[in-house]
Amino acid sequence: MDPVTHIASGVMGALAARKWLPNARYLVPFGMLCSWIPDGDIFFGRGDPEFNLLHHRGVSTSFFGGLIMALALAALYRRISRGTPFTSAAIFAYLMILTHIWLDLITTYGTQILAPFSNHRFALDGAFIIDPLFTLTALALIGLAIVWKNSRHVIAMAGMTWFFAYPLANMALGAYLETIYAERLTRRGIAHDTIHVTPDALSPRYWKVVTTQGDDYLLDTMDLLGGEVEPMRRFRRADTGELTSLGRRESMFATYAWFAKWPYVVRDTLEGNPVEGVAVTFGDLRFVSTNPVLARHFGSRREPFVLKAFLDGSGELTAWSFTMGASSFDESLER
Repeated sequence: MDPVTHIASGVMGALAARKWLPNARYLVPFGMLCSWIPDGDIFFGRGDPEFNLLHHRGVSTSFFGGLIMALALAALYRRISRGTPFTSAAIFAYLMILTHIWLDLITTYGTQILAPFSNHRFALDGAFIIDPLFTLTALALIGLAIVWKNSRHVIAMAGMTWFFAYPLANMALGAYLETIYAERLTRRGIAHDTIHVTPDALSPRYWKVVTTQGDDYLLDTMDLLGGEVEPMRRFRRADTGELTSLGRRESMFATYAWFAKWPYVVRDTLEGNPVEGVAVTFGDLRFVSTNPVLARHFGSRREPFVLKAFLDGSGELTAWSFTMGASSFDESLER
């Protein structure tokens, strides 16, 4: 989830906890720090894209790592607020960190909540990574809690409930929409294996639909207001075995096979180059959309989290490149 929502949860949590920690000093700044600190892993890795894929939302956003951070933060906080018991500070810090973990868990990116004991990514598909309705409602409740001091605790508790109720409602709606979309495909005579419906930008209006159909993926958008959306797109499913095979030469490909949720592949013949061969592009449909708003405003931008392999005529990997968000990382491999 975006930093604004994370920090908002820290402010809300501090306002709600004031009733139980009446003598705590600087509780709001402490709550803000606790609610953001799991994202501190972004400062490590020195721009290494593989490190980012492996460790962002890793141990720092796990139950175990969160506990260690909570104990450390509580020890530091005791130096500022000596009247606050260590146990109370640690419980508060851990609850704020757990809220951060929850807000990451509800996005399709996924979170390694069991790290370092397991690197499995869990994702509940309860909210898009930036959700204006979700965040602005939380900020509005914070404003009300600040203005209406006599009702501050009640409003803040309602705000903390909002952080959980909204994603859960989206998950229930997404499950219902999967049934609706499956019936739609059946009426149109379109065969399918599985259907995944997840919140898209400006949800709960727009929803991303990923349908598995044999060796292909179908990507579509559902608009609950019935507006026009971009045409359905078809993608060839990537063979994770190919990624694993390339990973024996360059580990980034094995990491990508672990990271991608709905990997697809595009092949382009390289002609007229010093070394003719094939460019194999791997992408993940988690980061592709037919949402008309995204297409209108961001259609010209590079698709994020795209890994490209350059193979010579004999199929040997000669170079690779990776695009992550607005940044790209390139590395040439000696032949």
